[in-house]
Amino acid sequence: MRSFLKYTPGVWQAVVGLACALMVLEIQRMPAARFVSFSMFAPVPYVVEVVVLVAVAAWYMLRPAARTSGCAALRVSVAVVAMASAWGVLYGPGVGFGNEVLLVVQMAYRVSSGLLFVLWGERLMALGARRAALAFATACLLSGVVTLVFALLGSGAVRVALGLLPVVAGALFVGYRPVVCAVPAEAGTRDVREAGDAQGAGAQARARAPFEFDKPLTRFACASKRDLLLAVGLVVLPLICRGPVISLQSSWMNVQENPAMAAFIQAGIGCGIVLAGFVALFVVVYAWNRSFVLVYELFVLPVTFIAFYTAQASVDLWFLHVLILDATYKVTLFFILMTPFLFPERSRRNPVVPLFASFAVTIGVRALFVGLYSVMTPSAFIGLATVVVLATFIGGGALAFLVIQQQANEREAMERAAAAAAQASLEERCAILARRCDLTPREREILILLAQNYRAPYIAEHLVVSPSTVKTHMRNLYSKLNVHSQAELLLLLDQESNSISTEDPLN
Repeated sequence: MRSFLKYTPGVWQAVVGLACALMVLEIQRMPAARFVSFSMFAPVPYVVEVVVLVAVAAWYMLRPAARTSGCAALRVSVAVVAMASAWGVLYGPGVGFGNEVLLVVQMAYRVSSGLLFVLWGERLMALGARRAALAFATACLLSGVVTLVFALLGSGAVRVALGLLPVVAGALFVGYRPVVCAVPAEAGTRDVREAGDAQGAGAQARARAPFEFDKPLTRFACASKRDLLLAVGLVVLPLICRGPVISLQSSWMNVQENPAMAAFIQAGIGCGIVLAGFVALFVVVYAWNRSFVLVYELFVLPVTFIAFYTAQASVDLWFLHVLILDATYKVTLFFILMTPFLFPERSRRNPVVPLFASFAVTIGVRALFVGLYSVMTPSAFIGLATVVVLATFIGGGALAFLVIQQQANEREAMERAAAAAAQASLEERCAILARRCDLTPREREILILLAQNYRAPYIAEHLVVSPSTVKTHMRNLYSKLNVHSQAELLLLLDQESNSISTEDPLN
């Protein structure tokens, strides 16, 4: 983390600003500040948010080079609206706002807070995939710790602190400028050596390669319609799976009446966010490879399915339930933030489109299920939600299996190609030696088999000759090559390989 801050100047502004933006998204759902009711999740503000996000994504599709966050005036506008609407949500009901005004405030809050998050993501794209992911993981941990601290404060202090969040998030969003410094190749090794010396005489530092801050994510192939559908399915199915979970929010609301329980629920929310930060950090450090998407699929889909069980037993498992809801949601936001780095870069395609589109899908599915929850009977809704979650769980598992199978086939193809190249190189070296030493056709066959480390009995059986005949040819072969054993022959072939690799191709 020290190296991350050192070689990404000013990134602390992004970490703090994004942490505040993540909390602004959840400013209504803080039981330590106010009583949380399901009426706060009205579908109309979500629908308006989706319309705005889709409109921006459509505009980006027409303008491949467009970047909303690059315009200072737009950044200021989003920051000001987010601040004003968040204050309206926090303090408005207490000053006599009418229902129509409250609805407008809710819509402005949903649109501006959503735009603040995705535009922070757009801003971080300039850092590259891994640095942006590290910034999110750190911001998630920071926001989780602050949420935990809120559990220890009184409701008045929490409300004041929540009112400061959009101010900080907006101010840092307006002022932040992404800057990246190249990491020297020897930086990681030097840091490890110094750490080992600091442990005392005789301590040996374990050598390792420096952390690759600029290592990109493996992108989807999207070379065919099948590849494109597979990529879209891997992105969209988990987002759909998250939709029915909005109804599970009400399962813990009936236990927040006691101030002590409200504080414990606040702590559970904070623990879930901290857990999500550690999951994101684990992915960045240990799973930054072709399996990045699979890690997300295998975490969010099964855990979301478990959330339906904990919702039914929320009286006993409310802490685990809240932990699951917030952990999976923040991991989903992490995945959404990374979508621009998963699809191929093309000159006629704006790379920001997947960010807005995936977030729009998340909010749109949430709005759909909030609406269904308000018109369907509880038993019918639970049945529908269970079917949707189970279907997306199975579909995501099937797509993950296809990806694993595709990766295995690609590895096998690469191994076969490498083996064929090695065989061709070996045969080339044997042919050069054969021409140089005037070997007979039979001696050439035996030379190739000896070069593959086969022994005389196998060679005799392979060529359908007697072992004595093979040994006679081997003696003649060794004599012509001026070697005395198979080991010396292999060494000679290695020297020939070095000679070929260093030979000037122009001569």
